[in-house]
Amino acid sequence: MAGRIDMTQGPLLGVLLRVAAPITAANLAQSVHQLVNAWWVGRLGADAIAAVAASGPMFILLLSLGGGLSTAGAVLVAQNIGAGKGEAADHVAAQTLLTVLVVGAGFALAGYLLAPATLRLIGVEAHVRELTLQYLSVTYLGLVPMFAFLALQAMLQSAGEVRFAMKVMVGAVVLNAVLDPLLIFVAGWGVAGAATATVVAQTVAFAVLLHHMLTGRSALHMKRPDFRPDWAHMRLALNLGLPASIEQGARTFGSLLLMSLSAHFGTVGLAAYGIGTRLLFFWFVPMMGLSIATSAVVGQNIGAGQTPRAERAARVAGWLAFLGFTAVGLLLIPIAAALMRTLAPHQPDVVREATVFCYIFAPFLGVLALPQVLNGVFRGAGSPRQAMTISLLMQYAFQMPAAWLLALATPLAVRGVWWSYPIANVCAALLCVAWLLRGPWRRDLVGRGAEPANA
Repeated sequence: MAGRIDMTQGPLLGVLLRVAAPITAANLAQSVHQLVNAWWVGRLGADAIAAVAASGPMFILLLSLGGGLSTAGAVLVAQNIGAGKGEAADHVAAQTLLTVLVVGAGFALAGYLLAPATLRLIGVEAHVRELTLQYLSVTYLGLVPMFAFLALQAMLQSAGEVRFAMKVMVGAVVLNAVLDPLLIFVAGWGVAGAATATVVAQTVAFAVLLHHMLTGRSALHMKRPDFRPDWAHMRLALNLGLPASIEQGARTFGSLLLMSLSAHFGTVGLAAYGIGTRLLFFWFVPMMGLSIATSAVVGQNIGAGQTPRAERAARVAGWLAFLGFTAVGLLLIPIAAALMRTLAPHQPDVVREATVFCYIFAPFLGVLALPQVLNGVFRGAGSPRQAMTISLLMQYAFQMPAAWLLALATPLAVRGVWWSYPIANVCAALLCVAWLLRGPWRRDLVGRGAEPANA
């Protein structure tokens, strides 16, 4: 099909870059949307900044838990496409969407009901808590279309149809950017307006992708029979998706714990964490774009029986991540203060702490990128448990102890949280490289002769 990249042929570096560039562009567009939201919300004051920062980890935790199903769908689509089994890939896409819709509805209800108690538990101050609840109440209403959009996007990307997915994401970001000032200030909805703009944009994007995949114009053509529940597929998807959900959920829960520790140092600490991590996550998203691209390339080549080519893709992607993001981090250092002033105008204390945060993590940006990309290798090769194990060790064996010890037992205070990022990621990068070189991580999930129903 025109517009689909065949990842099993051609010069490997060129294929990897052609796949990674549109995915990274789409994710950068998503990051721009987050910064635009932060810029408009920043005009509402420190309480609004803190409210959106407090809501982020809670909402992303639910997205992450559901994201394991999207990861499973993407891996199975990639390996089936690589094996030349287009009908099996179509079936996987429909079954994944069906499951995601059901799970998303359950998560939305749970998130809405648990939000007040969770905010009290993490210690968000009362005047900030009310704004946070306004933001989350709207956001949870849009959780189902957000889940579905992210699942369809991931599967299209793994099938090699990366440009269309990028165009839809860019369109959603533009729509969100237009709606933000209208709903925040013109309609007077404040932080709830920012949430509404995001929900509307993601819902429209989901509708566009769904129409594309139902009409036969996509690399994945979902047909009515494909939506009949397939319990064999669901067992396989859960087997793959559960480790990915645990990995993503644990990472996001870790962010929630770090946010809570930052809140221990007052509104300035919480707001600085929110602003600083927005810049960090701006670059974390293209890291994940390269990780997703690597997962797709590795998955298609494993499915096609080309394991040596998959191994070369892993090495090339690792070097791209380390060298490319190290260069980006060094370029960020001279402009860090100016960026923070833009995100938190007239908030000098917040700007000062957030700038220090940037000075600490920026030189290590390439080290932060390397575990993300190599974990993408393991997921694409059908070994999500390895990725989960390394992520859990990074978060809970390295980062949490370092953050609590440095923040509460040394004069660093909240800056101990900032230092925990490079400490944990250096350890995780060493683990990933060791496992890539020595560990068993290659797994053919589809079997080149398997039937579609057993995909």
